[in-house]
Amino acid sequence: MKPKIVLFGATGYTGHLTAEALVDRGLRPVLCGRNAERMERQAHKLGGLETAVADVNDEAGLAALLSKGDILISTVGPFVKYGRTAVAAAVRKGAIYIDSTGEPAFIQEVFETYGPRAEATGATLIPACGYDYIPGNCAGGVALSQAGSRAVRLDVGYFAKVNGRVASLEVSQGTGASLRLALVAPIKVWQGGRFQTITGGTRVRTFRLQGMRADDKAEPALSISCTEHFSLPRVYPHVSDINTYLGWFAGRTYLMKYAAIMQSFLAKVPGYRRMAQFILSLPPDSKGQGPDAERRKANTSHIVAEAFDAGGRMLARADMVGVDGYTFTARFLAWAADSAHQGLVRKAGAVGPIEAFGLDALRKGCVQSGLEMRN
Repeated sequence: MKPKIVLFGATGYTGHLTAEALVDRGLRPVLCGRNAERMERQAHKLGGLETAVADVNDEAGLAALLSKGDILISTVGPFVKYGRTAVAAAVRKGAIYIDSTGEPAFIQEVFETYGPRAEATGATLIPACGYDYIPGNCAGGVALSQAGSRAVRLDVGYFAKVNGRVASLEVSQGTGASLRLALVAPIKVWQGGRFQTITGGTRVRTFRLQGMRADDKAEPALSISCTEHFSLPRVYPHVSDINTYLGWFAGRTYLMKYAAIMQSFLAKVPGYRRMAQFILSLPPDSKGQGPDAERRKANTSHIVAEAFDAGGRMLARADMVGVDGYTFTARFLAWAADSAHQGLVRKAGAVGPIEAFGLDALRKGCVQSGLEMRN
């Protein structure tokens, strides 16, 4: 019997897009969330899907929907507030867990805390399985494979474009809340062949993107921790330094860098970090649910991965270009679930996408989800 697919957070912005993408692939997920009325309407529009009610505080209720080998997709964020229920339920039942998080602190927790437990139960955990941070893993894997064993450093940059020009990313309410909470959490990065804990956003690197004119300024991006730090060193053990950057903020990048540096000093004040996390977790005044279909069509993505040798010489570069982040995330979550549904996930524990699917399959999945490789 084929495994069941449960979509937790189905009525949220990303969850709704993911439900549509799953149905487009011929899959019939169980829509799961706390609002039965909204789910029933959504299920009817998508062809009469099954629904189930579960709350972010109800691990037992969510686990009851799963059997060993079933697939649980979670789009419930901010994940540092609401994400643990789903991953814990998947670990308990030996399921395959896939989520849409982009939050460094939660990614770290999945790998370090839940990963060993998942190995024991046979569960597979694939966090950040969307625009955050599948393209960087894929492009990074391609660049490192081309560069060979001389590559010791990988730099990855994520950029959003509106009508062809780099611009600030338009985000949903849930993504905005995740970003705000990420600003006050320490992050782990792979530097010098080991993990080091730093404050995110304190470094800026510029990238020249394909298609730029000779007189165009290189685009700035802000340092962050992504799954690349946890997953790629296990596949490419000769790489001692991984640097990942978000170019989502356009002209505000340097302002955010200075704010992050100030944050690194304030975080040393007793009680400050906890207070800041509480304030930033409060619901925003805006009720915006993210870009509509027309605005998503005007948005595109550009991800860069550059591999360097010990002397700082670039050995290889890979670019991925295509659809906006939300469209890619929904399609890739659906692709990943479909691959798991076919029994193509390769490893238990907390894993990166190359470990889970293999680089060739991952590249094909990115293409099917709207991002093409240019290198």
